[in-house]
Parts: sequence; structure tokens; C-alpha cells
Amino acid sequence: MASSNTSSPMSGRLTFIDILRGIACVWMIETHVVNACMSNGFRSGWFFTLLNTSNGYVSVTFIFCAGAGFWLAASRKWDEYKGFQSSLRKYVKRLAFILLVAYWLHIPEFSLWKLLQAQPERQNILFICDVLHAIVMASLFALTAMLLTPKPQYLRWVFVALAVVFFFGAPFVWTLEPDSFLPRFLGSYLSRPPAAAFPLFPWCGYFFAGAAITAFFMELEYEQRRRFAKIMAIIAVITPAATLFLEFFTPYNWLLNYGWGQNWYLCSPGNALFRVSGSVLMFSLLYLYQAQLESSALGKRIAGWLQLMGQESLFVYVFHLMIVYGSPANLGLSYFVGPSFKPHAVIIVVIMTVIAVYYMTLLWHDFKLREPKRHKRLIFIFAGLFATIFLLTTPGFVDWANAWVKERFPQAAQTNTAG
Repeated sequence: MASSNTSSPMSGRLTFIDILRGIACVWMIETHVVNACMSNGFRSGWFFTLLNTSNGYVSVTFIFCAGAGFWLAASRKWDEYKGFQSSLRKYVKRLAFILLVAYWLHIPEFSLWKLLQAQPERQNILFICDVLHAIVMASLFALTAMLLTPKPQYLRWVFVALAVVFFFGAPFVWTLEPDSFLPRFLGSYLSRPPAAAFPLFPWCGYFFAGAAITAFFMELEYEQRRRFAKIMAIIAVITPAATLFLEFFTPYNWLLNYGWGQNWYLCSPGNALFRVSGSVLMFSLLYLYQAQLESSALGKRIAGWLQLMGQESLFVYVFHLMIVYGSPANLGLSYFVGPSFKPHAVIIVVIMTVIAVYYMTLLWHDFKLREPKRHKRLIFIFAGLFATIFLLTTPGFVDWANAWVKERFPQAAQTNTAG
């Protein structure tokens, strides 16, 4: 969402936030390849349970980093945003673009007319609230809070309060079933899965947790930052153990497990604290050990790769989804392969996908730096081309194309659920 470079003497140390975002990007690719390609026969046992649990931290860290990025940008441009200068308009346009991309990724039919004729269940795929939707909405909430808050010192506590609201309010909001009485395009932001993949409650909480922790961190001097990082690392280790103990070994689990379904694994504040602790721990450890990571030539190169992917996280997000799951413009691995690979084959696909995404990200990043106007022009050309095809393609052609693909890839087509 924003670069972590600053003009302060400590700016070099802040690259760890981009590295953390880059780790989340690589982790996200692994998660989606495993979900799309691993055979169902290998989705059991202690190792897969451990892998699946660790993969649950990916989206949390991705959104946490978006919150951190918001604070870094907002703290630098506080007066500009408050004065409604051009930087604020540019930021809002950026959010609008991300939201447009989020909806584009969920278009279920490659034809407007086919989409209008589709069953409501098919049309509803368009409105599913996903990671990008949650980040954009949280960013707008954060921006509004910033404009209404007189001083940055107050805003960080506002973010703490918002994190608490989204974490602890989720079970109550899910109980209301907002999707049952709100229009679909609004209800999907608040309702539980499957109406929303990443509903604002509790997912916006991870954004505000990242923003708040970064805000407190940035207020400190160098030595104080190291002490803060050590304390946060200790808390991040203790919190998951404490929430698990409270949930499963004491009669006081109602403190963190209430409301909708009383399901700890879905929207319990205890689960939210458990998951955000992983992001806090990585945030702290990366800050403390970034110098050691970059002390060798190989470590410095790996850190540079991760930093680049972190800086271009939106491109990584979109491009890897196009490879793995497909998009309105293409079919992905999940369609042609389906859940059919053994673990060793999945590892190879993960490595090859990460390499492909990295080099495309590098090309995209260099193109943006060398040709900023052409870069924007290319996006507009692609958007115009897609909009033209989307408007002109007939339902009959879509039906014929779907039948053609299913005839040649019958097994994969039966297992594919992507729109």
C-alpha cells in the first residue's frame, strides 16, 4: 500500500517491513498452490495440519503489513492529507484502483450479458469480500479517523480501539447475519463466509493492529525500538499459549469465545489474538535480526528479493492469482491441474511459481521506474480492452467456450470452482 522509505536516519532499518510483506507474498503463493494442486489424499495427518495452520497466518500478515504501510505513509504526509492536497487525492485514487482490481478478480462470467442472465448464486461471486476489499475498506476507515483526529499521538490509540472493535465485535456482527437484510454488495462486507471470504469483522482488526504497533514503534528512538521489539516478541509468544489455555483448559473460555456459533476457529477474538501474534512476532524478529540477515551476500540478495516483492505486493497478488486460480482473462492451474499432485510435485510447482512471479515483478518494477507514463497507459489499455470484450461477448459464445474447455479438460473442470 505504501513504501516504507522515510527521510529519517533510521529509514534503512525500515526495509524490514517490506521484507515482512515480501515473506507474506511468497507464503501466499505457497498456500494457494497447495490449496489448488495438492491431491486430497495428502490433506491429512500431522504435517498437513501443521502446514495448514501456518498458512492461516498468510492473509493476517498481508493485511497487518497494509496497516503498517498506512501509518508510514500517513505519518509522513500528515499535513498534506489534513490539507486535502494532491497527495490525498492520489491516495484515494489508488484505493479506488485497488477496489476495482478486487472486483475484477471476482467477475464470474466473461460477458456482461451472461452475468446478467446468470443465477443469483453465480452473480453473488462478484460481491464476495476478499483480502483487497478488506484492505481498501480498512484504509478508508483509517483515513477517515486520521482526518478527524487532531494529533498523531491520539490516532495510534484510535487504531488500538478500532482493532479491539473489529476483533471483539466480530461474533456479534456475524450473529446478525447482515447479508440477510442488506443489499448483497453491502452485506457481503459484513457477513460470515461463504458470503464473504474475508469479512471486515474481524479482518480489518489485523490492519489496525499493524498500524497501531507501527505507530508506537516509530515514536521511539533506536535503542527504545530494540527494547520495544523484544517486548513485543515476548508478548507474541505468550499470547497464543494464553489464549489456547483459556479456551481449552479453563471454564472462562466465554471471555474470548461467544456470539456466533461460539466457534473459536472462525471468529473468536481469541483466535484473532492467536493469529495476529504471528505477525507481531515476525515484525519484531525481522527488525532485531535484519542486520544479521543482510550480513552475507546471499542473505542480502534474498532480503532484496523479498523487499522487491513486498514493494510490489499488489502486482504479486494479482499475477500469482492469475497463474494459480486464473482470472476473468485466463484460466489457471487449478482448472487444468486440479487437486491431483503429490507433495513433491507441489513443492516444484511452488518454487517455479515463485520464480516466475519474482521475475515478472522485477520486469514490472523496472518498467514503472523507467517509463512511468507508459506504465499507466498500459494499465488503461488493458482495462479498455477487457471492458470492450466484456461488453461485446455474447452469452452463446461463453457457453460454447465453456463446453470446449470442459470437453478437453473434463476431470479438472469438474474439480474447479473458480468463477
